[in-house]
Amino acid sequence: MKRNLLLTFLFVFSFAGLFAQRVANPKSIQLANQKAMPMVKTAFTGFEEQHAQVSVPVAENAGYDLVGNTAYDLQSNGGVGHRVYNFGGGKVSATFNFSANATGGTYPDRGTGFNTRTGGTWGPEPTARVEATRTGFTNYSVSPDGTEEYVVAHLGTNKVNVAKRVNGGAWTSSVMPGAASVLWPRAALGGSNGKTLHVIASSLPTGNGGTLYQGMNGVMLYYRSEDGGATWNIQDKLMEGIDSTTFIGTDIEAYAIDANGQNVSILTTNSFNDCLLYTSDDNGTTWTKRLVNDFPLTRYVINSGYDTLDLPADPYRANLGTGGDPYGIFTADGVADLIVDEAGISHVWYGCTYVSDVDLTDAGWTFYPGTNIGIVYFNSLMNDNEGVISGYCPDINNNQVLDVTDISNYGIGLSSHPAGSIDANGNLFVTFSTVHELYLDGTSGFNFRQPFVAASQDNGATWNEPKAVLDSLLMGDDYADAPYLEAIFNTVAKTTDDLIHITFQADYAPLTYVQTPETDTEPGDNSIRYIGYPAAWALATATKNVAAETLKFALTPNPANDRLVVEFNSDRTQNSSVELYDMFGRVVRSTASVTVGAGQGTVTMTTSDLAAGMYVARLNLGNTFATKKVNIQH
Repeated sequence: MKRNLLLTFLFVFSFAGLFAQRVANPKSIQLANQKAMPMVKTAFTGFEEQHAQVSVPVAENAGYDLVGNTAYDLQSNGGVGHRVYNFGGGKVSATFNFSANATGGTYPDRGTGFNTRTGGTWGPEPTARVEATRTGFTNYSVSPDGTEEYVVAHLGTNKVNVAKRVNGGAWTSSVMPGAASVLWPRAALGGSNGKTLHVIASSLPTGNGGTLYQGMNGVMLYYRSEDGGATWNIQDKLMEGIDSTTFIGTDIEAYAIDANGQNVSILTTNSFNDCLLYTSDDNGTTWTKRLVNDFPLTRYVINSGYDTLDLPADPYRANLGTGGDPYGIFTADGVADLIVDEAGISHVWYGCTYVSDVDLTDAGWTFYPGTNIGIVYFNSLMNDNEGVISGYCPDINNNQVLDVTDISNYGIGLSSHPAGSIDANGNLFVTFSTVHELYLDGTSGFNFRQPFVAASQDNGATWNEPKAVLDSLLMGDDYADAPYLEAIFNTVAKTTDDLIHITFQADYAPLTYVQTPETDTEPGDNSIRYIGYPAAWALATATKNVAAETLKFALTPNPANDRLVVEFNSDRTQNSSVELYDMFGRVVRSTASVTVGAGQGTVTMTTSDLAAGMYVARLNLGNTFATKKVNIQH
């Protein structure tokens, strides 16, 4: 199915517009002075019911475990890459950008934080980096037999450090050779014996003290070692079709790589250029280029201008800005992920947005980060320039609009930071970060971003409704913190078993202290968290949230004092139950599930012992549910 057809459905269902931003985004290193423009701005309406989806029972979930803490809270300028590995048998290892020392803003101890979960328990919180010297922006790879581990990160010398250990021993480091100065690497292990290390990285942009590389300002390069990092027989390779006649540069950390045996794939995206996939079935010796998303302008230079007649038809330009933007162009947002399965098929996910350069008198360009298009999925069996929507920002309270006041600007789309995985049955999963419409930061005015997960059981052709990963019921004593966490920079183990192994950074303020200390004022309140989300729940079709009027769902009296009468209408014989939630999402009262026949139903709940305040009643009826707010007063 063509991407545009699927985008039509998503816009009709949940288009929510764009929200004004106030903070420069990380990609300004490459393309400076982006402006985030508003479109539709809907007001936050107050307390809403946060459990619009069935919550995963705590007993079935490895919930909200601490991997480590870090003062360095910029986990990536774009895609996060592979930082979690599932060994099987309950063993999981994870890496992250670590620092315990923010003194002077230099983070002298920055490097790779590393921890392992065995027997359901993570090891002690890391207190030092893996490497002997300062590094940044880590990636983690493990040999197929699980005996060799690699941590790849960049050095302050603009080179790539490769840390390696065998059978859990001591880490030893070497520097990846090459003539180019490079930063922000991504790595994958492959080859017939599992010892080929594939690395991509960006040449040093001029904004970081670099020079143009073959006429381009920051461009992705490829490296290969077939003996586990001892020697490198491919260095500084430019992929075919990326040159100064077609590219100004490639966005930093807007690329991904993965390998499976002799099959290796590389994805690169750019907000003002094509999104390209390169596949190889001979361990990186020869490559085939695929067009994932066709950007209609070639080597566009900001403020040079373009004719709207050069753009493909797109009815959604009329929704951009306050009166439409005929110069708006659908494109990738610079955040993507990639995995290669056992059959050699490449699975790609990328965030998306709209960009525009209608104002040729300013210093930059415009992007629309609030567009609720979603996460685009593509695989190497599809035709070029196709894709389907695999996840999006859900309308949790089912009022047909996103109740969002404002969104934090990381230079990414409304839904972004996708990370994909696959299980032994070929089921696909994507976790991603998007704005939670019910969680508002009263200090900054931003709605918090939180992780969600979606799944496909038909090789990516269709995806079920997104489900919230972070749930207050999973957080134990920290349950009250759930609505007040900015949970971003998702990454996931490539292999899913009974659990989807997800890590993310949890912060009590939107944005990062590294880049915007005026907004995120606390450098020490960031933690890397793990949730093992049950694959069966991700695969399950969510119950359908319907309007209360559809079920003739009514609450009387409201406000309530000592009792609450719940009335509804059932169109057939089915199970029913009622739950009452407090403002923290806790179930404070519930009825047993009973079978009701067709016709009017009535349930009475005692409320005399409940504290005064706002609550939400949820009626569960068959495979549908509806919610209504109720105020209890004594």
